[in-house]
Amino acid sequence: MRAGVFRAIRQIEVEDVPEPSPGPKDIVLRVDACGICGSDLHSFTHGSFIEPGQVMGHEFAGEVVEAGKEVEGIGVRERVTALPLVACGQCPRCREGNSHLCETGLAASIAYGLPGAFADYVRVPNAKLGENVFRLPDALSPEEGAMVEPLSVALHAVKIAGVGQGDTVVVIGLGTIGQGVVQVAKALGAATVIGTDVSKLRLDTAAGLGADSTIDANARDPLTAVREITGPGAYDVGARADVVFECSGVSKMLLQAIQMVRHGGKLAATALYDEPVPIDATMIVQKEMRFFGTFAYSSQDFAEAIDMICSGRVRTAPLITHRFSLDQVQEAFEAQLLRDQAVKVLVEPVR
Repeated sequence: MRAGVFRAIRQIEVEDVPEPSPGPKDIVLRVDACGICGSDLHSFTHGSFIEPGQVMGHEFAGEVVEAGKEVEGIGVRERVTALPLVACGQCPRCREGNSHLCETGLAASIAYGLPGAFADYVRVPNAKLGENVFRLPDALSPEEGAMVEPLSVALHAVKIAGVGQGDTVVVIGLGTIGQGVVQVAKALGAATVIGTDVSKLRLDTAAGLGADSTIDANARDPLTAVREITGPGAYDVGARADVVFECSGVSKMLLQAIQMVRHGGKLAATALYDEPVPIDATMIVQKEMRFFGTFAYSSQDFAEAIDMICSGRVRTAPLITHRFSLDQVQEAFEAQLLRDQAVKVLVEPVR
């Protein structure tokens, strides 16, 4: 079969590799669609998290073509999506119910150690319906199925942050995760959601999906603009947003995020950073703010994300700006880097 294999920084080669075979507890999918994630871009541009020879791709949906003899409730020809994380089940984090924080998972998960879904087929190990494999309702296209994974990241972040009725929320960085945060925050009752980015396309997309205000960071200082919307913070320091999500991965924006949060407010860092990040630790202390990272998702988040798309509370189709065949995977990655032109780029092997 064909697969997009990471060979070096900014180099992915389409190569012939062996087709996966399921073990007794595994399934194999024909990949219908696989999205390019922000973490994939860190790998593509910096070689982060993976080694040459890795097949990337962890946002995927497809049709089951083989199922191991011990797999229950999942049949051939069913359309599904799956969690790419493969937890050990034994480490302290797994035992406490936080399998997404498994201490060995990132070394042995789909696209991180195991072959990913920028390929004709992908194997999902230890497949369990409702735990790491989820049927796609007829109303969901394969493309929307591939968007369940990134929406789950956004949903998990908003839930961890405890966004509630009447909150003023700022979302910094309006890529796929940021767009999901905008929509989920509104769906869970936020009164005002403010989005900021440097891409007109992404700003316009967020406005169309429910953001109450958008700030072009090329034209205006985001902190000043947020301060004008929320009012100045206590002691005239910064602004007074209830919750800020830093989704850009731009180090200076994390510093601004700290300034945007009100006293007693919350800051959720959802992005990955390639450069050292300066922070004002004194301001964190003085504001008694809650500052935390959010990572991945739970099985429940996956199930809720599917429901949110099906119900129309969140729309993912408007985020898909580009579609490429598997043979064009290199071009797909280059397109995803163009912030002014792309939100979500999908690779569709059967295209």
